[in-house]
Amino acid sequence: MITRRHLFIFKTVAETKSMSKAAKALYISQPTISQKIQEIENFYGVKLFERYSKTLLISDEGKILLEKANQILESFDEIDHIFSDINQFPLRIGATLTIGGTIFAPMLKKLKQENPGLQLQVYVDNSHIIEEMILNNKLDIALIEGTIEHPDILVEPVINDQLIFVASSHYEGLKGKSNFVLEDLKALDLIDREEGSGTREQLESCLKDQNFTIHPTWQCHSWEAVKQAVLNDHGIALVPVKLVENELQQGLLQIINVSNIILERKFSICAHKNKTIDKKMQAFIETCKTYS
Repeated sequence: MITRRHLFIFKTVAETKSMSKAAKALYISQPTISQKIQEIENFYGVKLFERYSKTLLISDEGKILLEKANQILESFDEIDHIFSDINQFPLRIGATLTIGGTIFAPMLKKLKQENPGLQLQVYVDNSHIIEEMILNNKLDIALIEGTIEHPDILVEPVINDQLIFVASSHYEGLKGKSNFVLEDLKALDLIDREEGSGTREQLESCLKDQNFTIHPTWQCHSWEAVKQAVLNDHGIALVPVKLVENELQQGLLQIINVSNIILERKFSICAHKNKTIDKKMQAFIETCKTYS
């Protein structure tokens, strides 16, 4: 089989009229040059060069091949240019709602600052939808909370995430307490995310291990809805600490300590196992790993 390398070596020999000069120009050995030229001649059954004194002269058959080789190599160069340009095609990137409502916007700002001209198509949805989009090749890569357990999806943890229970600073249901045991949660109104949310699934899994079932009085499809419900005294909620940092600092919210419940997790990069990690995806991965 004749490859791009064969053609490039042939073109260089034709231009330099010398196998030794071609070898020096390409930083490969002269026997390798001779071998590749011989492989081309054997493949097509033609003689490409004639030797006169110390000079190689291209044959008529060689001239025909050289014309076509130049055209083919130019096409390869055009393809290289297309796919070496990080900005040529948008990066289809996804995030779960937790991440989309907290760190995603500043993270993508950092990504674009470090990679000028990079185009993005951004999708934010719950964990199950993001999983489906990856499996159906509608996303190149995503950042999720927790993990996805699917044999066709690769997952790599990159960022630490902590979950905390919070209530408004004047929520009467606490009755002046800030430390609770698990059974106390039954007497409190719980504001939670919708079914399918990674955060909700993690809480349910943790409580299931302790034979405890939750019954939310509020189920919200966005973190902003959860936060507003808590701020307006409708109950307590388990939220990512990054979501409520400002409200905690301003004294609008307070942390509720529930014994035997410590929820820490990772934000993870995920992509289809058959997806080739290109320059755009690698740039996003590096941004995630260095983000704090």
